[in-house]
Amino acid sequence: MNELILSIPDSSNDYHREHILIMLDNLKRWTNYDLIKEYGFSREKLGEQVFHADFYLLSHNTAIDPVLTYGNQQVLARWEVSWQELTAMRSRDTAKPVDQSARSKLMVQVKANNYINGYNGIRISKTGKEFQILDGIIWNLFLNDGSLYGQAAWFKSVQSND
Repeated sequence: MNELILSIPDSSNDYHREHILIMLDNLKRWTNYDLIKEYGFSREKLGEQVFHADFYLLSHNTAIDPVLTYGNQQVLARWEVSWQELTAMRSRDTAKPVDQSARSKLMVQVKANNYINGYNGIRISKTGKEFQILDGIIWNLFLNDGSLYGQAAWFKSVQSND
């Protein structure tokens, strides 16, 4: 699934509901955290509800140098990017070069253990604004056939470092 390229989320593609279901079903599988229940989302309107939600949800593919495949509106606004820019961004470029080694080690840990909880880390927007992710969850994404689909991250809040 290295070639996953999603178009801009809107009603014509159901805001990528199926992709979001993969993310949230895997989140529940690994952590027992049911984001759908927690936020009272309906499975029918899930794509739109998550895209407009007041938390951050993003994913990347399984490429050797993974590229982001999804980010809701909170992600787009915080990283100060368009959908096209987000889905062309290497996942490692969400962190400053000096922080990429620590980020890389973290992603290896996620791959080995399927998830980590309580993640805090510094990230950087397109315009250079630094912010800290607070109490995030990062987890592996698998399809029903057992094949690795990518990794995802969810967090409720960030703290600006500017």
